[in-house]
Amino acid sequence: MKIGERNIGPGEPAYIIAEAGTAHAGDFRIAMQFVEAAKNVGADAIKFQMFTPREELFCPIDGDENRWAWWNQSMLHLREWKNVKQFAENQDIDFFASVFQKTGIEWGKELEFPVWKVASRAALTFPYEEVAGPFLVSLGAHDPTELDFIGTKNVRGMYCIMKYPTPLNQSRWHWQFNCTGLSDHSGTIFPALDAMARGASVIEVHIKLNDTGPDAESSITPYNLRQIC
Repeated sequence: MKIGERNIGPGEPAYIIAEAGTAHAGDFRIAMQFVEAAKNVGADAIKFQMFTPREELFCPIDGDENRWAWWNQSMLHLREWKNVKQFAENQDIDFFASVFQKTGIEWGKELEFPVWKVASRAALTFPYEEVAGPFLVSLGAHDPTELDFIGTKNVRGMYCIMKYPTPLNQSRWHWQFNCTGLSDHSGTIFPALDAMARGASVIEVHIKLNDTGPDAESSITPYNLRQIC
């Protein structure tokens, strides 16, 4: 599989994704700070999460009603995302996002994501047929029989545990379900380093610029990210 010009797989350097999520808190200037921080420490990509107001999710889960206040606060308009993408291009770092709504699919097409990162909650309901891929799919606790498309030409699985932060004793990467990458939110560097040493092709870690925001406890600093890159 390729992401942009990068070959992904055995014999290739691990592709490192810095996941900023919604930690920009609705300020595109902070989003640009995440881009710059990720680039400065050697990450291959910066990833965000995109939401739009009052639009149904194609992957609802329990507790979403408590998350909307933050999602509404952290939304950016398409024109702002275009500015962030242009800044990322100028920094020579890949830019993409996880999306959860039909509008996000359309925005991703317009922003020309080099890869579609599918969150675990959306693994079974993402509209794969609407975009060309490639896809990185977090598997979470899904039954492998539900995900027989993982490992096909342009789809790769990402091992992850849906606990935030993930306990270290549950964070070790497993080569299963054609799972070639690790999506880690332990808040430490150790699962990523362990996975890379054992052959993982893609590493996604949450990053933070400070200790505010809902993902801070599950995230690492740019300084820590440099130790992975």
